[in-house]
Amino acid sequence: MLITTTTEQITSSSRVHIALVDEFIQLAQNRIDGQNDPFVRESLADLLSTLREERSGYLDLLNAAMLAKAA
Repeated sequence: MLITTTTEQITSSSRVHIALVDEFIQLAQNRIDGQNDPFVRESLADLLSTLREERSGYLDLLNAAMLAKAA
């Protein structure tokens, strides 16, 4: 069975993912701010970097879907 994904579905999904990743980013930042252990801070900073990359990917997908929809 072939499933067709519409630009509306991609747009909706990307927005939900971005919002969720934003919450994770804020949580990670809060934990970094409250952490005294340098190793834990560095580990959380690595996680924060990964989350920001994930967010960027979803934003790229969202932008592409919106361009496709406008075309």
